[in-house]
Amino acid sequence: MSITVLTASATEWARTHPTMFFHQGEVTAQSIVEQLLHGARILGAVSAEALSAGQWQIVAADEDWFLNARLPIPEDFRFTRLVDFPEQGQNCVRPEFLVAAFAQDVIVKAADSQPIILGTVSATDEIHAILDHRKSWRRVVAFRGINKV
Repeated sequence: MSITVLTASATEWARTHPTMFFHQGEVTAQSIVEQLLHGARILGAVSAEALSAGQWQIVAADEDWFLNARLPIPEDFRFTRLVDFPEQGQNCVRPEFLVAAFAQDVIVKAADSQPIILGTVSATDEIHAILDHRKSWRRVVAFRGINKV
């Protein structure tokens, strides 16, 4: 048995191995949304919903599903490693990792906190108005664009 040491970051490695994370091996915004929505519901977000707004894909809920996970994700949403998702089953990874790995622009927001922004999102981007309008959401993960190798 040999051990392979990864020299790329976890997100770079994931982009070169999409078949490890997606049934058809093809990364689409819809496939990421489906996994994120499913993961939120597993963690107790019964109100979880998915919406599209222009180029943005949004998964949001009136419950903060991040708080119910056994294994936390990085507070800054910058994944340096895969984060297991034992609530879903053996060899599963948190779907938020897929957002960080494959989306070009990301906004993650908990209620009453400043959003975490990855990528290039301007202060006037339409997503901010959507987030400000939906006050009942306790957790939001929004993204646009797909990074592919």
